[in-house]
Amino acid sequence: MNTTTVIQLITGAIGSVGFGILFHMKSKYLPLAAAGGFLSWLVFLLGKGLWGNVFLPSLLAGFMVDVYAEILARICKETSTSFFVTSVIPLIPGSTLYYCMNSIVEGNTVRALGYGRDTFLFAFGIAAGMSIAWAICYFLRSIKKKQN
Repeated sequence: MNTTTVIQLITGAIGSVGFGILFHMKSKYLPLAAAGGFLSWLVFLLGKGLWGNVFLPSLLAGFMVDVYAEILARICKETSTSFFVTSVIPLIPGSTLYYCMNSIVEGNTVRALGYGRDTFLFAFGIAAGMSIAWAICYFLRSIKKKQN
């Protein structure tokens, strides 16, 4: 693990804490938000190293973060949304969206399409991963309800 990766992981954790503060998350849960941001970016970087594109790593990271949020929601007796939103912050494709818009303004259509594709794949991967994890958790909860 190189220095750049460590800095990215730390800033992902700090960014998640910042959004936790912005969203008025209880201060006792801020370390969990940091761990979630760290986890989401770590999973994304590992997936990017394996697959090289952005869709599968963001799908895997979105899935893992939603599972993390669901587990914390049960442990802390809170909603999973606050844990998910703060943990997914490092994955938000802000830079690719910015470069896409910048390329459009500059009139570079080819580059704009590339960044636009990556922005879409990032967002779609996060949403798909989250949806798959949510569906699995919902299914498991419904089975548990029927058993009781």
